[in-house]
Amino acid sequence: MKRKLGPRGQVVIPKEIREKLALREGVSLTFEIAADAIVVRRELTPDEFLARFISIEGRKGRRRGDWKALYDEQYHVPGRR
Repeated sequence: MKRKLGPRGQVVIPKEIREKLALREGVSLTFEIAADAIVVRRELTPDEFLARFISIEGRKGRRRGDWKALYDEQYHVPGRR
């Protein structure tokens, strides 16, 4: 799929992609540069992030409370450190 860049740097994400990735108005996206490509990702909700982190197996050295610090860092939870 191709899209043209608008005068203010805007691009419309095709409807098929928005539906497949559950992109709705107000969803936060992250942008990264990878070699000569732009990578756009839907930012995980705090619940999705925690579920993904907990599901990772086989990490050595992970202590019981590490997930909380990582969660706080990822989502900039004020007042917790």
